[in-house]
Amino acid sequence: MKNKIEMIEKILKENNIKMTKQRKAIIEIFLNHDAHFKPEELYELIKDKKIGLATVYRTIEILKRHDIIEEVTIGKDRYYELKLFSEKRMHIHFRCERCNSIYDYDETELILDLIKLRNFVEKEHDVEIKDLTMILNGICQKCRG
Repeated sequence: MKNKIEMIEKILKENNIKMTKQRKAIIEIFLNHDAHFKPEELYELIKDKKIGLATVYRTIEILKRHDIIEEVTIGKDRYYELKLFSEKRMHIHFRCERCNSIYDYDETELILDLIKLRNFVEKEHDVEIKDLTMILNGICQKCRG
């Protein structure tokens, strides 16, 4: 994890942004958890370190702007997940309508189908797709009982 933090610090430094202890604490959450976070959830995890919600929002914007994290919008909610070191570059999100849990699916066959769909749309409509997001909504196994 130390090397990843150093890499992120280098990216920030190249853009004249200082790695503060608050930013480092937020980055460590993303590095230690393979999860999607709302800003309020990040705040709950670090508020004991005397880091305010406004600092969380500012840090999210900085990390997003430099492609360290990415935003996933599901309904009215915005979630954030680590992008820089992610091995699942393209994946599908599933959100449970009852508990709001988010699961990632990156099975090869599904991803190949998404790539085929993207390539087809680009060719047929002469467009360049920069991002492809698929969000499935339903009820997870845990909530179905």
